[in-house]
Amino acid sequence: MSKSTIFFGQPIFSQMLGLLNKNKIDKRTLEYKTDHYCKRFTTFQHLITIIYGVTSGCNSLRELCGGIVSYGTKIAHCKFDYSPKRSTISDANQRRDCKVFEDIYYDLVEEHLPNLSDSHKQLVIDKKTYAIDSTTIPLFQPIFECVGRNPSNGKRKGGVKSHQKLDMQAGIPVKVYHSDAREHDSLFIQHQDVARKGEVLLFDKAYNNYALFDKWNKKEIYFVTRLKNNAKETFIKEFDLLEATPDEVLRDAKIALEYKDENGDDIQVELRLVSYYHKEKNKAYYFLTNLFDLPAEQIALLYKKRWEIELLFKKIKQNFPLQYFYGENKNAIQIQIWCTLIALLLISVMKKKLTRTWSFSNLVSLLQKHLPPQAGLFTYVEFTAFFNNIDSFAQEYVRNKRNPQNFQQKMDLYPT
Repeated sequence: MSKSTIFFGQPIFSQMLGLLNKNKIDKRTLEYKTDHYCKRFTTFQHLITIIYGVTSGCNSLRELCGGIVSYGTKIAHCKFDYSPKRSTISDANQRRDCKVFEDIYYDLVEEHLPNLSDSHKQLVIDKKTYAIDSTTIPLFQPIFECVGRNPSNGKRKGGVKSHQKLDMQAGIPVKVYHSDAREHDSLFIQHQDVARKGEVLLFDKAYNNYALFDKWNKKEIYFVTRLKNNAKETFIKEFDLLEATPDEVLRDAKIALEYKDENGDDIQVELRLVSYYHKEKNKAYYFLTNLFDLPAEQIALLYKKRWEIELLFKKIKQNFPLQYFYGENKNAIQIQIWCTLIALLLISVMKKKLTRTWSFSNLVSLLQKHLPPQAGLFTYVEFTAFFNNIDSFAQEYVRNKRNPQNFQQKMDLYPT
C-alpha cells in the first residue's frame, strides 16, 4: 500500500470520486435534511461507501467494511473520514431517504451528459432518440411484490423492477423508476416527464397504449414499437414503395386502432404500420409508429437500435453485485441501485477520457484490482496515463527495474 516511485498520484478510486460535485451533494443534503441527527456518517460518506462496495464487487456489509479498513492510514486519500461499522451502514440504509441519492444521480447526469454524448452514434434520424425498457432484479425475500403464482412451500420471493429511459448517444439512463416486479411496464411511460416534445421513443409492444399514442400525436412526441398480435387494425391507406426500397420491406400503410376514452366512447388513432421480413429468422415483423416522413426501412433500423438498452441491463448486472444487497428493506435496496447507477455513470465518464479502446467489463475488472483488499503497488496511478499506456508501463518497469531514478524521469511525461 505504500506509495510507489513508479506509479504515483492519487488512488484511482479517489480520482473516480473526484468527478462528484461536493457542493451539489451538500445542497441535496440540506434539501432533504438527511444529515440531521448525524454525527459522523454523513450523506457524502454514505454515498462513497456504497459506491466503493458496488464498484469493488463486495457481496456483503462485512466484506465492504473489511475493504475500507484495508486502506489503513491511507483512508483519507480516498475521501473517507473514518471506517464505518456494519451497524452504522445498516442503520443509514434504513433511515436515510433514498430520494437524496436519486437526485444526486440526476445532478450528475445533467453535469456529464454533454460530455458523454457521442456524435458518432448518430442514428438514422436527426431527433433525440431514447430507448425505454425495464429489467427485473430478483430478491430472496418478499420485500418488493413479485409476479407469478404462490409456490407450494409458501415461500414467495420478491423482485424489484427498474424502468429506465436510455439516452442512445450517451449510453446512460436519463430517467429511472423503481417499482414492484408485479407492476406493468406500460405504467412507466404514462408519467408526465418521461416523454417530451420532439423526442423519439423506442420500446417493445408491452408498452402499447393507444390512448397515450393519440395524446403523443397531438404533442409531437414520436415513437417506434411493434404491433401486438391481437391488435384489430383498420387499413386506411397503402403507401407506394419506392424502387430503392429493400425487398425486406413488405408493406407500408396507414392504419387506425380503436380505444375507449374516459366516457366509454370509441376513438380511433391513426398510425403507420411497416411490415418487415427478417431473412435469417424467417419471420415477419410489424412496426407501429407515428413517423410518416422516414423511409420504411429506416423505421425497422430504428427499432433494431432498441437493443442497446438490453445491453445496458446486461452491463449493469454483469459488473455490479445486484444479486446481493446491503439491507433487507426497500430503502436500502433502492439506495444500492441508485449508487450502482452513479458508479456506472462515473466509470463511463472515466472511460470517455481514454484514447485507448477498452470494453466496459474489462475496465471494471481492472479497476477492481486497484481497490482494497486486492490493491497493492498499482493503487497509486494516474488513471488516463496508465490505462492509455498500460503496455508501455509494464515494459518500462521491466527494462528500468534496476534504475528507478531513470524510470521516474520518463514517467514525468505522464503528469498527474
